[in-house]
Amino acid sequence: MSSPSTDHTSPADSAPSARAAESASGHETGRRPGRRTLLAGLTGAGAVAGGLALGTRSAVAVPAAVTATAGPYVVDVVAKGADPTGATPSDAAFRAAVAEMLGGAPGTGVTPGKVLLIPPGTYLLTEPDLLPPTQNTDPAEHSVVNGISISGFGKRLSHIVYDPTVRDTVLWRNMDRYKNIRISGLTFESRDSTATFNRSYSSATFGVQDTWYADVEWRGTWKAGIVLDGPKAGKSNLNSEMGWDHCQISGSYADAFLVMGTEPAEQQQDQFLNYWFRDCKVEFQSGVFVRNEHGGSMNFIGGSYILTDPNSTGTFFELNANPPRSDSVMRLYAQGIRFEVRGTGHKVIDSSWYKGTITFVSCDDTAHSFKSWAVDAVPHQYRFDAVSPSRGPMIRYQDCALLGSHQVTAAGTTTAGKLLYDGCRFNNMTTGTGASGFLRWPGAAPWYEFRDCAQKSGRLPDAKMP
Repeated sequence: MSSPSTDHTSPADSAPSARAAESASGHETGRRPGRRTLLAGLTGAGAVAGGLALGTRSAVAVPAAVTATAGPYVVDVVAKGADPTGATPSDAAFRAAVAEMLGGAPGTGVTPGKVLLIPPGTYLLTEPDLLPPTQNTDPAEHSVVNGISISGFGKRLSHIVYDPTVRDTVLWRNMDRYKNIRISGLTFESRDSTATFNRSYSSATFGVQDTWYADVEWRGTWKAGIVLDGPKAGKSNLNSEMGWDHCQISGSYADAFLVMGTEPAEQQQDQFLNYWFRDCKVEFQSGVFVRNEHGGSMNFIGGSYILTDPNSTGTFFELNANPPRSDSVMRLYAQGIRFEVRGTGHKVIDSSWYKGTITFVSCDDTAHSFKSWAVDAVPHQYRFDAVSPSRGPMIRYQDCALLGSHQVTAAGTTTAGKLLYDGCRFNNMTTGTGASGFLRWPGAAPWYEFRDCAQKSGRLPDAKMP
């Protein structure tokens, strides 16, 4: 029997030649393409994008229109014929660029090998379904397109205008097909009040999980921003983790920017879980920021949230609960946010949750507490009796400054659910509770507690009820 061949070359002996080969080819042996490979493989807009990502170029040096061919890791929409002046539609160029980025997906379910690059400029899109919207029904893992990256050069630099010729359309849909998505450095503006930015259909089998937006802005008039739905017939656990990092939500929304559950009567969608908004500017004219129909776990950390039109109606958090399958996670956590309400038609929160937790830590909504209308404002509304009589979530305000009054409705003595104010300051009220106080109720008194709080006239005595 012949013995297997043995490689007697030591790692130390092979390292110089391997490094030399790497230096010549620009590749790291056995690894993903290295820094020099990326820079060498990018030309024109691709080189600029790679340089920005790796800290070697400045956005100031980018020309208004880039026409050079991109490298092997980038597909540039301008190189495909997109018009960066916005004078003519760029639908065909974007579709060609998307097809090259996907590399045959979604039919084959491959992992894309390129980044879709959108150079500085304004691009007019007039047709819906930027990504192929095919519904995923294949149970095999290869049917999922795992990893999509769409990159611009920053808000207001790379600007996509959606002005569809047909009303009530969706710019892009994710029908249980795409996950691990990164969209960054772009402004999306709608010129159609019936348009939706994204509609995602998510199931436990695949989901649309791990979708992240970074340095993205939404402007203009929209029907909705991002709409999440899922299977009917009692399905749950719908895998829809999403995050927004340093984004800006502007414009107006006939429905809401983020809608979780579009068919409230369905026994579904009780596990739309895990959403993160970090250091975002939410400054829109009217409508709802987040409308949640079936629960979930939501985190809002830092940022500035403003309803800009004092004559409009608008709500940041609208939390509904639709039985029977919504008895799952109900959790909202807000920390370090400056809320600005500018009229009595504005609300920070309007909640009908009958369980779970709602927490505000070091938040402030008192910017207009000096206005005459502030004493009549009710920017925080809790409806303990909306679904299950006398039940509500555990609500905590810690180290917050609060305008106007808060109101809670309950059918009877609260058996579950409490409002706790800890170390808070109330800017417009001189008494703690009751008809003229800070915490008001039109019917039965809820379970509440004040501790170490201050009001307009000074320290508020601690109180606990019942």
